[in-house]
Amino acid sequence: MQVRNKLFPYPVINHNAVFSNFKDLDFFMEFEPLETEAAYILKNVHFVTDSQTINQLYEEGKIEITMIVECSDTVYRRGYEVGRESKGIILPKVDFTEKVDISMFATAKKPFKLSSNELEEDYQGLEFDIDQYDILGVYDGFNVRFKHEEAEETLVQSIFAINVDHDLEEGKYVVECNIGRKISITLSEKDYLNYKVIYTVPTYKEVFFNMLLVPSLIEGLSLCKQVLNDETKDLDDVGNQYLWFRSIQTAYKRLKGIDLTTDEFSKMSPVTLAQDLLGKPIGESLSKLVNETNKIDIGGSENA
Repeated sequence: MQVRNKLFPYPVINHNAVFSNFKDLDFFMEFEPLETEAAYILKNVHFVTDSQTINQLYEEGKIEITMIVECSDTVYRRGYEVGRESKGIILPKVDFTEKVDISMFATAKKPFKLSSNELEEDYQGLEFDIDQYDILGVYDGFNVRFKHEEAEETLVQSIFAINVDHDLEEGKYVVECNIGRKISITLSEKDYLNYKVIYTVPTYKEVFFNMLLVPSLIEGLSLCKQVLNDETKDLDDVGNQYLWFRSIQTAYKRLKGIDLTTDEFSKMSPVTLAQDLLGKPIGESLSKLVNETNKIDIGGSENA
């Protein structure tokens, strides 16, 4: 969970000074990272602040400090209480896939009134009603990525799910990009049976890519680019809205050797990117079809 530039009707101390309403004061989490094959470990976790107001509220039991761990891919969210005394927190890697956000917040345990001489000028001399669970301290934190190697999984298997709808009209298909972790392509019963046959034949697999996968991926990438029409959004926001996009980022880095950036993606043509990611299947499919045609012609000449 990240607050970023969210506005509050009361003053909040934020590790990011741009969004903080406390004068030259900080609020953050200290720890020592340790990674093993099975877990990501935060050693000696504790919160730090030079705000007398926040420290006093903590001492009086009016606020609590919680570290939040979230992974949208596995729909994981858990809070860990954090204090001044150091503690260890173990995050088993089996619970996560790809990006994991780790942040920390100070929240009200009960209603109280807040006033302080540590606040910015606009808040000086004012008293604010704080309700239970209101956020008073923000540390947007950081993220780590956990990758589980699946050698047999291809990009196609990562981002596409081919389904059948017995009531769908033959010859038509439906593409849904925002349901679950994959782009869903639904075929009629007859088309689905034909797809199952064609996909097992290497000669015709790229033909299937051109007919179905490339157009579907173009639609998906176009929707992803629309997210960036909001200038406050970045590729993390795209990945949160379209979970399969994270596989696109991984495939792009494997293909190009560099990370895909927000600026680069916003300039890209979805048509070009879709073809690159799927191995430029038009050229491969045409070559294979020409070879098959030549075999037929040669066979016909020999039999004439």
